[in-house]
Amino acid sequence: MREAPKCWLLDFDNTLAALEVEVDWNASRRALEPMLRAAGVDASLFAQIPKGNLPLYAALHARFHAAPGGIDPSNRALLAAASALIEDYELAGVKRAQPLPGALKLLRKLRGRAAIVTSNSSRTVARWMDIHSIDLPSDRIIGRDSELALKPSPRMVEAALQRMRSGPQEALLLGDSLADLQAARAAAVRFAGIGASSLARQRLQEAGTTEVFVSPAAFLSWIESGWETA
Repeated sequence: MREAPKCWLLDFDNTLAALEVEVDWNASRRALEPMLRAAGVDASLFAQIPKGNLPLYAALHARFHAAPGGIDPSNRALLAAASALIEDYELAGVKRAQPLPGALKLLRKLRGRAAIVTSNSSRTVARWMDIHSIDLPSDRIIGRDSELALKPSPRMVEAALQRMRSGPQEALLLGDSLADLQAARAAAVRFAGIGASSLARQRLQEAGTTEVFVSPAAFLSWIESGWETA
């Protein structure tokens, strides 16, 4: 039996929890865009990202951090306010977000070896963990409110590795999206995919993912059959 990774990095939405379907993302965009316009964000950004709030936040983050001299305090504060607004909508839906099959068992199995790397707010994830009686230290949840670039940037993955005192070769990232895969590759971390639908699995496989599973339960069965995690 092969030795398990020392560090299991887990995406959250659509990997562990069905949060996306419980959040009114359209309403959050209708609230976020006017706030950003009022703060003077250039209209070209909204034309570039006409839908979605996380893509809009990510584009704004990239624009601010690419400025000569780095991000200034007022723009940093605007990003924090944007994240907090999105968080309000996440928190309104998180109590209804059901665990994907096997997600809670997987989290309990991995115990102290796991960290969450997510575009959602860390407080949203912590609330879900509390609802489902999962004991995960707050410093093991690296979310949007960390102020790091969202995936596919490797910054959150690298931060998780640092907190877990683990090297890339000792880690595996489990996620559901191409952004997760790209972040893992950029951080030189092994990747495995979760895809509830055949289309989602096909997308990951076509991008080169060799281990793709229908659920956290299937992933857990795989690691129990080939990795020593106890």
